[in-house]
Amino acid sequence: MTPGTMPDLTTRVTWAGAWTVAALSAGAWWIAGMPAAAGVTGGGVIGIINFRWLARDLRRAVALVTDGQAGLVRVGRVGLRQLFTFGALGALVAQGWAHPVAVGVGLAALPPVLLCQGLLSAREDS
Repeated sequence: MTPGTMPDLTTRVTWAGAWTVAALSAGAWWIAGMPAAAGVTGGGVIGIINFRWLARDLRRAVALVTDGQAGLVRVGRVGLRQLFTFGALGALVAQGWAHPVAVGVGLAALPPVLLCQGLLSAREDS
């Protein structure tokens, strides 16, 4: 794969996101204890898994459109991804394993990482 392609960006976002979530989890544990660290970790992991699943579905959809098979592309998979994501988040909070605000912090860790890695990828391509 050439630099700047989608799998390369996906891998970079995954690793940078994992390191970011790990650092935030360590800080949350130090400041607010184990429920906060579990929330940040859980929210971050769910966000990263959701991102990777979305990237994989996008690659498949682009391949279908490129092959001339445009149309309604695996709508069920999108629904399944959302069901998994919201179910996992709900279970994480409902079981009392994690603080809800910490879960939100974990989820919020991915968008800045994605933005930074996307900008770095665009810089490499130009």
